[in-house]
Amino acid sequence: MIDQGRIDEIRHLEFSRVFRGYEPKEVDDTLVRISDEMTELLAAYRTQSEQLARVESLVSELEKKERLLSDTLLEAKMQAQNTLEAARKEAGEVIRDADLSAREILSDAEERRRRAEDWFARTRESWLLELARIKKDTGEMVRTLENLEAQWNLLSWPPPPAGSGEKESDVREDS
Repeated sequence: MIDQGRIDEIRHLEFSRVFRGYEPKEVDDTLVRISDEMTELLAAYRTQSEQLARVESLVSELEKKERLLSDTLLEAKMQAQNTLEAARKEAGEVIRDADLSAREILSDAEERRRRAEDWFARTRESWLLELARIKKDTGEMVRTLENLEAQWNLLSWPPPPAGSGEKESDVREDS
């Protein structure tokens, strides 16, 4: 690989002098030009190498971030799916519980309605029987009162003297 030491070596390179050789000044100028170009190329190479290292570092960092984002996204999808499944399961349980509670409430209400209807039927029947008994008793009392009234009306007080000639009907009219 070419480095600054190799360029310096080329710059100070000396050739043996021979009788029919190259013009030393031309060779020296060419060597200086070559070493200058090599210096520029080396500087450009170093700049490009540094930029490449920064880009590779950035690419590596971006790849790590991409993997992290990908892993996070995958985890989020799995978490969302788990949450959705749990929510569906819980919703199913809530619906089942609500359905069971509704059935229990309806069953209880039906039982209460049935008991209320039975109580009403028994109470109505009992009341009707009691009313019939009261009506019968009242009828008997009315008849008893009518008999007592009739007997009372037959009585007069003080009793009429014997042979007074008053009729029983006259006594009743005075009362």
